[in-house]
Parts: sequence; C-alpha cells; structure tokens
Amino acid sequence: MIAGSKSSKCFMSFKRAFQIIAVVAALPLLNACSQDKSDPFQGYSADYIYAVGHDALQNGHWATALEAYQSLDSQYPFNSYTQKGDLDSIYANYRDNESALALTEAARYIKVYSTDTNGVAYAYYMMGVINFDNGRGFLQRYFPYQMSQHNAANYTTAYNDFNTVVISYPNSPYAPDARRRMIYINNVLAQFDMNVANFSYQQQAYVSAANRAIDVILTHPTSPITEDALAMMIKCYEKLGLPNLAASTRAVLELNYPDETQKG
Repeated sequence: MIAGSKSSKCFMSFKRAFQIIAVVAALPLLNACSQDKSDPFQGYSADYIYAVGHDALQNGHWATALEAYQSLDSQYPFNSYTQKGDLDSIYANYRDNESALALTEAARYIKVYSTDTNGVAYAYYMMGVINFDNGRGFLQRYFPYQMSQHNAANYTTAYNDFNTVVISYPNSPYAPDARRRMIYINNVLAQFDMNVANFSYQQQAYVSAANRAIDVILTHPTSPITEDALAMMIKCYEKLGLPNLAASTRAVLELNYPDETQKG
C-alpha cells in the first residue's frame, strides 16, 4: 500500500508538471494571438502604419484609419507619424459620427502639440465645425431647418472656436472659412434673439421684448437684424408710454437706415 501510494504521488506530480509545462509553452502563442487580435499593426513600422491609416482616411474607411492611428500611439508615442495620426484622428472621429471623441482628440492635440501652429489652428477649427454641427443636431444636418427657431448654445461655442482661429491664427488656411462661419452664426444668433423679442411682444411683455432687442444691437451690431431690433424698441417704448425713448430710438433708426424708413 505504501509503495502504491508513492507511485500514485509520483504519477500525480509528473502529471502536474506536464500540465504546467504545457501551459507555459502555450503562453507565447496565446500572447501572440492576443496581440494580433488587439492590434493588427503590431510590429510594423510607423511610416507603414500611418500610410495605411491615411489611405483609409482618404477612402472613407474611418474605423480602419482610427485603428491605425491608435496603433501608432501605442507603439510609437513620440514619432512624427504619430503626431500626424493624432491630427487625422480628429477628422476621422468627426466623420465617424463620434463628435465627443473628436472634440477630445482636438483638445488633446492642442495640449500635447502646442508648438505646432498650423496643427493647433486646425484643431480649433475642427472644434468649431463639430460644435456647429452639434448645434444643429442629427436630423437638422440632413433636412431643411431654421436654427434661429431654437436655442443655439453650441453655436455660441462654435463661434468662440472660430474666433480663436481668426484672432490667434489669422494667416492659417482655416481662417477664411472660420470668418464666414462666424458671420453666419452671428446672424443666426441675432435672429434667435429677435424671435424671442417678437414672442415677448406678442405676450405683451414689452420690457422683456425691448431688452431682448437691445441685446441684439449690443451683441450682434453687424447683423442685418439690428434694423428690426430698433423698430421693436420703438414699438415697445410706445406701448410702455415712453415717448422720449421712442423718439430717440427712431432718430437712430432713421440715421442708420434712411432708405428703409422713407419706405415706411
């Protein structure tokens, strides 16, 4: 019995040792499979990975492009190709309808590569574009829509992003389009305020309507809506029994819009 027991113990030890060896031997294979699954670009050069990612970006394969750029970040964190990939990731995420990730990538690029003037200008520009689209929402991107009928908080954020491009990077290739978008946003926000003023006037809230019209003039002085805002102020002052304010405002209206007042 004792001999049999020893023999059994020896067999069990040998069996256990064999299992351990088999597991250890399989680890490199399992690790390789894991790497292949998590990163198909493992082991490739930085220039090759970026070339694949950029080609995918040019052809609209956003997921493949992002996968390549993520591999660059993982394998070559301080490489020039990785920096290019980080910049491309902003646009790739934006086109992949991942606006939050695109904004995060843009903010990260600005922080990490602050000395890259052109890249930072592009990052701010893309933040403006993304916030501009977020202001419209999904349905409004694809169907006719009047932004001035709704609150446009994201439009204000977009305006500030574009303003950063225009003020801080006036010679960048993104500044001209940023200016055009700022003009459009300015007019939309002015019209939104004017819509609120009209609603307040219809509700006989004349003080509120007048104040909103004043906001249009002070905040959006270059908008064509300022003429309507002055006219609204006159109507409100007349309703409130303030003839002096109504007269002085009418004088401003006639001075700035003589042709229109003559028509009226």
